Amino acid sequence: MRILIATDFSPRSQRAVRRAGILAAQSRGTVILMHVVDGPGGRETSQDIREAQRMTVEQVAVVPELHRIPCEPLVVGGRPSDEIRNAAEAHDVDLIVVGASHRTVGRTAGRTVGNLVRSAPCPVLVARRLAASPYARVLIPVDLSQASARALRYAAKLTLVDRAHVTVMHAFEAPGKSKLSGFGVERDQIDSYVEACRSRSAEDVETLLTNGGLADREWSRRIQEGSPTEAITGLAARIPSDLVVIGTHARTGLGKAFLGSVTEDVLSTAGPDVLVVPPPRAGLERRPRLQTRAGWPGVRPPTPSIANGRVLATARTTGVKPFHVGGASSDLRSAAHHRAPP
Repeated sequence: MRILIATDFSPRSQRAVRRAGILAAQSRGTVILMHVVDGPGGRETSQDIREAQRMTVEQVAVVPELHRIPCEPLVVGGRPSDEIRNAAEAHDVDLIVVGASHRTVGRTAGRTVGNLVRSAPCPVLVARRLAASPYARVLIPVDLSQASARALRYAAKLTLVDRAHVTVMHAFEAPGKSKLSGFGVERDQIDSYVEACRSRSAEDVETLLTNGGLADREWSRRIQEGSPTEAITGLAARIPSDLVVIGTHARTGLGKAFLGSVTEDVLSTAGPDVLVVPPPRAGLERRPRLQTRAGWPGVRPPTPSIANGRVLATARTTGVKPFHVGGASSDLRSAAHHRAPP
């Protein structure tokens, strides 16, 4: 699995870096650690890029979860969400990992996360909690749509749930329930009607899993009455979860409509990490991958690639002179010790 991590060297980015390292170790994957210098260009931006290159290499050196992971630092200038999306397409990555506040995304993480999850060419993992181990409890809400089917497939494909207890949840609403008592329908008849709706929903969930080749997975099923947002946040609070996996729908119009109101609500509510699985992008063509000296796919010359703390390749054109970093991991960690994030 190829993972692209977006970092701005903040504590929330540190959560993303550590989580990506854990996932790469699970899947024997590779990592691109990317920082975008947001500026208009020119001499000042070139100096910022040089400084960011140094800080990115230092971050690789001081994060224990990356010490045995092939890792390529990547620094470019531009608009963060656009450059991250472009890099994900160019390097054909399987997953983007971005950090956000554990409180709320909408209020504290800025527009980058929102823009990214709306336009990314691959799933985006929003890391909101401190990463110390693989995910143990995963919640996958489904609405029986193709978006839910994609979310289930990607959760299995990306090995995020291999060691986790997974709960597949579907929220249903019994049509006309609120009006039945007004028509004089007895409570036990209303309850029977709701249970019939629950049974049909359970059958639909089994069909969804069977069609996706996932029926044999030992995943729990929860069929819960209520609105999707209330059911997801309520169940995540009652059954502590490390990760929520949710698919977005292919819609046109405003960005919020494309993202989907349920996904928007989940991201803006305090809770666990969220994996957002977008719909296929119409007309998206994968760019041809080039093999660099470090074995990395790309469309530009390689940045220094680091594995087991050692630089494997150098020299990348970023609008400034190529940079070189040498030495073993202990040297890098020593030099970067004073910058180690908390």
